[in-house]
Amino acid sequence: MPDSWEEYFEKNRAEQDVYEPDVQRMWQGIDKDLKQPSIRWKSWMTKAAIVAGLIFSVSLFVRHEMMMQAQIDSLAAINEELAQKESNYINQVNLKWDEFKSMPSTDMKFELMLLEELELLDTIYNKGLNDIKQHGYNERAVLIMLDTYEKRLRIIERLINEKRKKQRNENKSKHIRI
Repeated sequence: MPDSWEEYFEKNRAEQDVYEPDVQRMWQGIDKDLKQPSIRWKSWMTKAAIVAGLIFSVSLFVRHEMMMQAQIDSLAAINEELAQKESNYINQVNLKWDEFKSMPSTDMKFELMLLEELELLDTIYNKGLNDIKQHGYNERAVLIMLDTYEKRLRIIERLINEKRKKQRNENKSKHIRI
């Protein structure tokens, strides 16, 4: 190989003029290149489609989460398992509450205190629900909310037991007086 390109061209100048270029073939190649879209254009369009798809899917996910959080009014709105647990607790609490309401009422300070505890449990439940609405699913808040149902059951059962005790004591005192 010669030391420089100039030397190479000087030595081979005669050979350069011998060959005639195939003009028809060159124009066919140029025409073919003009008809095909640029590879850059395809690449740019592919990237733009991917970005648009990502933006769409992320916005759809965010919209879904925002709607779900806005619709959460109980644990049942979160998932089926929690819906089942909450439904069981609600049924048990309603049964016990109906039993409590069906018993004759007597004035008890103890009863008023326990009813205030039930109101406090409602407040705790609502705070847990608001926490889930604001910050998304939180296992700790869910457990606290389920715990409020268990405590409601215990309080209502205690109220029922106290009413039963009072009735038994009143019945005993009636029998003794006779």
